[in-house]
Amino acid sequence: MVYDGSTKLYWQRSSSEELLTYDEALAYVDNLNRVKFAGYTDWRLPTLEEAMSLMEREQKNGKLYINPVFDRRPTVIWTASKQAVDVVWYVDFNVGRCAFNVLGGGDPVRAVRFRQ
Repeated sequence: MVYDGSTKLYWQRSSSEELLTYDEALAYVDNLNRVKFAGYTDWRLPTLEEAMSLMEREQKNGKLYINPVFDRRPTVIWTASKQAVDVVWYVDFNVGRCAFNVLGGGDPVRAVRFRQ
């Protein structure tokens, strides 16, 4: 787990090992809560703004735009923010941008929770 004091968010240091559809991403987060990952049951997908808060201005983690405290994989993560009914935003740390993906596509998950 990684804590970001400026946003008061806890992040998974790693992520899901495989590419997941959006529905699978939601199930992945549900499972983290079911098993009380790191002792908590309020994990969720990040909003686009939360995920973008991890983006660095320069390449730092190898050639990724994310702090080296995080694992180098994944280079892309789902968000909970929808661009349209069947289109969801993702953040790509490989190229330093955000974009959107059709729900049937696959991306990894890096779950987040708010410090209470």
